[in-house]
Amino acid sequence: MNHVFLIDPPESLHTEKDTSFALMLEAQRQGHGVHVMLRGGISRKPSGLVFKTRKAVVHDRAERPFKLSEWQESAASDFDVVWIRTDPPFDVHYLTDTWLLSEAGKRPLVLNAPQGLRTINEKIWAAQFTEITPPTLITANAADFHEFLRDHGAVVVKPTDGFGGSSVFIVRSGDKNAAVVFETLVRLSGYVIVQKYLPAATEGDKRILVLQGEILGAVLRLHGENDHRNNFAAGGSANAASITAEDENIVAMLRPHLTNLGIFFAGIDVIGGKLIEVNVTSPTCLREMQKFTGENLAKKIIDAAARAASGA
Repeated sequence: MNHVFLIDPPESLHTEKDTSFALMLEAQRQGHGVHVMLRGGISRKPSGLVFKTRKAVVHDRAERPFKLSEWQESAASDFDVVWIRTDPPFDVHYLTDTWLLSEAGKRPLVLNAPQGLRTINEKIWAAQFTEITPPTLITANAADFHEFLRDHGAVVVKPTDGFGGSSVFIVRSGDKNAAVVFETLVRLSGYVIVQKYLPAATEGDKRILVLQGEILGAVLRLHGENDHRNNFAAGGSANAASITAEDENIVAMLRPHLTNLGIFFAGIDVIGGKLIEVNVTSPTCLREMQKFTGENLAKKIIDAAARAASGA
């Protein structure tokens, strides 16, 4: 099979911890063709979809991990699987990629499904599951924000389109910076996510990877000494994690929705047994998870993709 990875420029990837790179390594190990496509590499011609790609040979090493061919243009139908793995934000470029890839039909198989990617905002979508999420307010109204803050005493405030822990604040009742934090985030993203602060966040947040609606594995992300954010991009560290009955219940509630939306591979974030976010654009933490489990989880993902692409 031939796999195309729509990714950020290869030289920007931290391959030692990059999930896309782990998937490329495994696809290559299994004898599949690995190809790289960058943003802007999709064209819709009268004859159909065309991809501009480079064939890749990948090596699990710090120096020159990629060996890339010259650019070549091929019909999208020449490939079996397309992985949408560009990092957030979900901007107009990302949206246009999903529109174009929606025309792919059954070949190539696009993972995750473009319709699902358009439907799920990683921070807003989870709020509908009120039984398994902390109290959540989504608003651009300052009065609503201050009332919610008074009711809960301490809240986490973040933009609707942030990623990697960027612009995430803890605000407590009486904090004189509360108003300016809210105003700044409204200017940044229009609407703001406000969630009741969970003290369990001091113990880290759990990233659970979900493959075709089933739990693949988990890792605990723990913040550094001088930061409250647990994200790896904000300096958090990886720790071993186990799956609890609460985790299984969360995934069971999400499963039919993810399946119906064509979400093949997702990452969910859990704090204190509560769902915080559902990550579908470019779920990460696979390599950290594999280090703790000693299991080749990438093989399970590539195997599942191959089965799905072949209709098995």
